[in-house]
Amino acid sequence: MKYDILIKNGKIIDGTGKPGFFADVAIKGKTIAKVGQNIENQEASCVIDASGLVVSPGFIDVHCHTDWSILDGPWDDHQEMQGITTQVAGLCGTSPLSPEEHFRDVLQETGLRTNYALMVGHGTVRKSVMGDAERAPLPDELRKMKYLTEKALDEGALGLSTGLIYVPGTYSTTEELKELASVLRRYDGVYATHMRSESDAILKAVDEAIEVACHADVRLQISHIKVILPRNWGLGPEVIKRLEAAMKNIPVAADQYPYTVTGGGLYGPSRLVKGWPVQEQQSAEDKESRALAQFQRDFRYAEKREELVSHVRSLLEDRGGPKQFIIVKAKTQRIVGMRLDEASRALDIPAEILCLEEIAASEGQFAMVYEGVYEPEMIEFMKKPWVMVGTDGVPGAFHPRTHGTFPRLLGRYVREKNVLPLEEAIRKMTSLPAETFGFPGRGRIAEGFYADLVVFDPDTIIDRADFVQPHVYPEGIKWVFVNGTAVVREGRPVEVYPGVPLRRES
Repeated sequence: MKYDILIKNGKIIDGTGKPGFFADVAIKGKTIAKVGQNIENQEASCVIDASGLVVSPGFIDVHCHTDWSILDGPWDDHQEMQGITTQVAGLCGTSPLSPEEHFRDVLQETGLRTNYALMVGHGTVRKSVMGDAERAPLPDELRKMKYLTEKALDEGALGLSTGLIYVPGTYSTTEELKELASVLRRYDGVYATHMRSESDAILKAVDEAIEVACHADVRLQISHIKVILPRNWGLGPEVIKRLEAAMKNIPVAADQYPYTVTGGGLYGPSRLVKGWPVQEQQSAEDKESRALAQFQRDFRYAEKREELVSHVRSLLEDRGGPKQFIIVKAKTQRIVGMRLDEASRALDIPAEILCLEEIAASEGQFAMVYEGVYEPEMIEFMKKPWVMVGTDGVPGAFHPRTHGTFPRLLGRYVREKNVLPLEEAIRKMTSLPAETFGFPGRGRIAEGFYADLVVFDPDTIIDRADFVQPHVYPEGIKWVFVNGTAVVREGRPVEVYPGVPLRRES
């Protein structure tokens, strides 16, 4: 047989969790044609020497927000540059209302370099029927919501997602969620929930998630599992205990990004100063200029200044103190990258006053990130065989997880910290999500499977993005194939669009 691509001499980690082995992989068209040793290469159009490299299934990002911006401009290649070949979007309750229309528009306007799947968002469905009404749905409204959910599932959505800390999801009742999740049963769909709390009320939130999924008898997926705020650290084992107990009745999984700063962990003026910004009806530009002027007046006025100082001091103490904050943007360049307590000592100024003076000096551009997650507890979640990997990525956002999640797990937590064997980490990134979300023929290296593949250097793979430079590509990714076509060639992106929409069981 004449192969299109032959990858020789690599260490194959096939996605099942089994020990790696040395073999060649031959690709014909969109699929893996052969896996074996010493495959003849005379007729292969492209031969890749993968000596010293790992060949694995393409990584599946089970939690991203690509749908927020995919139609706004040219393709953003942060996914494939970290080895992602399939991404699941429409999480945290926000999604396109019609997967079919969205897929059509994406294929017509931008194309896909990765495979692309969607959940249907509870918040999107609720808003389309009820707006932002702060109440339970009326019977007719609930029927309409169930109809829209079912329609999206018929169009290929993988399941229902919720964002229960966001409007309008926060207004939902448990009974409403049970009714909507029940629609998933005949589709074998996934109930993926950003719970009502990941901090003070996390145990109550876990119980609600289990109650909803058990009532509906559907798969439960906990979005970006973690415990936030130092006062709650130590609750992780109880979260695990409750979820594993629920596994006696329903399938349970979760996803995680390997960072101790959350997506809500950016602290600039809007979070450090009460009353910022002002009057939502103003334009963004006018709002910022008026808010800055108000802050600067208050900051100069002794009584108001003391209120600001007290507020920031209280906020810092409530979150574990200045040591939990890292400065990522400041007028005083030498403190950028420092922890707030270090900067405070370096400048010999109290941390709360430093924050306010930097806001004033930078005209509102001062910002910090907050480490609200305890790394040892994060690692305990990471070790669980039912926890997958998701970037929670938003193109263009401040958080380096968008560009670095998968290489960070493989570099920091597999190679450097030995938290997981490489084979187990790859299983969590490939076959486990393929089985959880229903992607037949993907997530493994096996003959007849789609040729979604990553070739990477296990000795150098690492994330390079950080909170000061969040959009830097990782190192160590050499080749990435989506449906048999190279989208990354020798570490460089290729402008081709071989990705396809994935619908459940399609």
